[in-house]
Amino acid sequence: MSKTLKLLFSINILSTVQRSKFTTSQFPGKKEIKYLGVILDRNLTFRPHLNHIENKYNKAFRAQYSLICRNSRLSIQNKLLIYKAYLRPILTYTSPVWAFTAKSNFNIIQVLENKTIRMIMQADWYIRNTDIRKSINIPSLKDFIIKLSDKFYNNLSQIDNTEISKIPFYDSSHEKCHKRPRAILCT
Repeated sequence: MSKTLKLLFSINILSTVQRSKFTTSQFPGKKEIKYLGVILDRNLTFRPHLNHIENKYNKAFRAQYSLICRNSRLSIQNKLLIYKAYLRPILTYTSPVWAFTAKSNFNIIQVLENKTIRMIMQADWYIRNTDIRKSINIPSLKDFIIKLSDKFYNNLSQIDNTEISKIPFYDSSHEKCHKRPRAILCT
């Protein structure tokens, strides 16, 4: 079996298929492909990837539930440590790649974080998520991903690879957000 697969990135898939030089007999076409841990779909919405993250997170959450649930005897600091060290990396894995997904897609993982932090802090339903995060000094998932993205793109200049050096400089400032109105990293 060949390891080569074909995925055409386009909003209008019919016009792209006609211009394709590869026939389906050479390489099988796919609607989505997993590459280095990221599930890429035709339109680069990253919805399948975020659904995969959701499933993976829920499995890890269930494994740690007895340690971080409301009835656990662990201190809040230890529960937060479990979240930061074990659960949050699942939510943010490869986030510099998919961070500009639509807000509705990003909300899939934001809900998971909110649910976990509310449970750890034993917060009542009327307490706002922003107030909970502020009290325990945990940045929002959006802010944390911006920080990860800045660090990732700033470290690219230190890599000795001619192709990576061709990647344009990343700027997370909000003045560029007018080009991508659906971007979650914009305010």
